[in-house]
Amino acid sequence: MHRDATLRRPRRLHRLLALAVFLVFGPPNPAPALAQAPAVGAPELKVGTDRLDVAFAETLTFRLSARAPAPVEQVVLRYSIGQDAPRNRRVPEFEPGGRQVEASHEEELVRGSIPPASMIRWWWSVTLDDGRVLETAAQEARYMDERFQWQSLEDEALRVWWYDAPQGFAADIQAQADAALDRLEPLIGSRPDRLIEIVAYQSQDDLRDAMFDRGAGYEERLSTLGARVAPDILILDAGTGGSELEEVIAHELSHIVLHLHFEESYMDAPLWLDEGLAMYVEGPLEGDEQRQLDRAIADDRVMSVLSLTSFPGNPDQVELAYAQSRDFVDYLLQSGGEVRFRRLLDTVGQAEQDMDEALRGIYGYDQLGLYQAWRAGRRMAAVVTPAPGSTPRPRVTPAPAGGGLPCGAVLWLPVGLLLWGRRRVR
Repeated sequence: MHRDATLRRPRRLHRLLALAVFLVFGPPNPAPALAQAPAVGAPELKVGTDRLDVAFAETLTFRLSARAPAPVEQVVLRYSIGQDAPRNRRVPEFEPGGRQVEASHEEELVRGSIPPASMIRWWWSVTLDDGRVLETAAQEARYMDERFQWQSLEDEALRVWWYDAPQGFAADIQAQADAALDRLEPLIGSRPDRLIEIVAYQSQDDLRDAMFDRGAGYEERLSTLGARVAPDILILDAGTGGSELEEVIAHELSHIVLHLHFEESYMDAPLWLDEGLAMYVEGPLEGDEQRQLDRAIADDRVMSVLSLTSFPGNPDQVELAYAQSRDFVDYLLQSGGEVRFRRLLDTVGQAEQDMDEALRGIYGYDQLGLYQAWRAGRRMAAVVTPAPGSTPRPRVTPAPAGGGLPCGAVLWLPVGLLLWGRRRVR
């Protein structure tokens, strides 16, 4: 998930909904589009060329030139992107029957489908006519945006990639990220078990090819300051992020650290918990955000915990959804402390109990009970709880003039297709 910033009003942060496809990619190393040394995994296979050529956001081209000890019947390419990703299998262009192997495969890319700083790992299987299967040694190359001359700055937790700026530019980003990790550790209970890659672009135009294409109209009006684009990769518009950059770094690192903390990679926390924690780590709400939350509480126009398992489809309600989610997390921390909160995250991440079961075991109430307790803590009257076994229905207020989804309505979308963001209106 990512957050962007809006300048519709000075220093006001407006959250809206966008769609994108999450791919799971992983760790890092050297640079883009590199020729590799000959493979040594199959001594009987004399490898001349084994390389990957990259046209960033356009194509990956794998090439193999080798001499086999017997006629070749089949060649198969396998590659993966990141340590958590599945293996891909491709049958390349190839002329069978001879001992000389000249094979290539070109993979067309959708813009943003592979995050910059991803590690691409590949190898080839060569099947001979006598039934033997020979494999080349695995090769690796870093997928980077070759338009820029990248430098990197690394400590034990983070690696910052940047260009066209002095080292102090990267050092500032690294310091802000390390400070965010320090704030997250007592809340989540762990630090990441792998190096986190932070890719710092200098402008929206530079960043665009690293993001999914969201349409010309969208990209003319809105800009992305930061996005978690893989389990361990964060991309930033660090050149124009300004004073909001530290908040964006903290927010996105919260998502990364939480999801790396979970024992099962497929597990997702409900959005009120995931986004609420990210907002909490940013720091206090800004003035406009706090006033909107205070007005919603005073007028009893708040959304229930269950309704914020997914965020509202009405853009006018998204900012309140973020503020309320932060307040739910703040309530859990204030009422139960950090130890119980860490136990909640551990239980959710073990994937053996659902959210209601986890809450009941640690706090003594489910999500409906959390909503009632939160209301009481904010001096609001209790709401009528649905009878056991019935389907809870979130409170819905009339739609504003001009149409649109009603306040409190929920847009249901598949898990993994949601990006919530800070965006700046131009």
